Amino acid sequence: MAEAARPGPVREWRIHLGAHKTATSHLQHTLLAHRDTLLAHGVDYLPVYPFRDAARPYTVSWRRKLWSPPLARGFDRALDGLRRGPETVLLSDEDLLGYSRDLLVRPLYPDFRALHLVRHLMKRADKTTLFLGIRSLDGILPSAYAQALKGDPYPPGSMARICADMAADPPSWVTLVERVRAALPGAELRVWRQEDYRDHWRDLLAAYAGRAVGDLPDVPPVQGTASPGPRGVAEAERLDTALPQRQRILKVREIYKAYPAGAEHGRLQPLSAADTARLKARYDEDVEILATRYPGMFVQP
Repeated sequence: MAEAARPGPVREWRIHLGAHKTATSHLQHTLLAHRDTLLAHGVDYLPVYPFRDAARPYTVSWRRKLWSPPLARGFDRALDGLRRGPETVLLSDEDLLGYSRDLLVRPLYPDFRALHLVRHLMKRADKTTLFLGIRSLDGILPSAYAQALKGDPYPPGSMARICADMAADPPSWVTLVERVRAALPGAELRVWRQEDYRDHWRDLLAAYAGRAVGDLPDVPPVQGTASPGPRGVAEAERLDTALPQRQRILKVREIYKAYPAGAEHGRLQPLSAADTARLKARYDEDVEILATRYPGMFVQP
């Protein structure tokens, strides 16, 4: 059987880096649901889960340190198998920066997990534009902690301690932006606020695609992304710390499904009013600094 023809070279990558908990799932599921429409407008989208499967072998620590032409060629072949033709390609994967637990520390995303792959993609294209969603951390920390519990054990009471520590000296989105720019020189970095995406997602999606793509219908809520209630977190914290990670993930999912956030099981509220105000103030300050320091960086609806 003849080998399928490989697609032509990518001329432009438009890569969304997250961050986690800034409506990334909505963006990714919307792009997937409307991939054929995007193709009709001359732009392709690489679905996030097949991309993660393709990228995973190349993100282990030794391969990051020993990145080489043979590894690069294997990664290229894997990505070419996901493409459907257009020379402008959208990629959205917040795990390129790190994981949810990396939003619970200072600085945010202290060890960029897979930006070596982005640097490689940049070499394959004439142009690369990066996109980053940001949000006040009071809206991120509780759900990021709940997400982190799926993969890693935390002692009971850790959420309140971590949230209080982060609020006492809030990390800065400005620092993250500057670190990304330093790690990926030559790429333009655009930033949008999660609240703008929430209210004007079609406008921001078109800006991300780099062209008008029509009035796309909204997609149903993504299953499995809702936060648990306080009992769900407490039950997850009590799991055996020796559980293999895959088994932990499955058990935490079951717990969260049994105790979802809402009227019956309550909502996660680990932050005091003072902590929330401090986090919001830092966010507002970061937005002002970025707008002043980098005119035109923000994607406006």
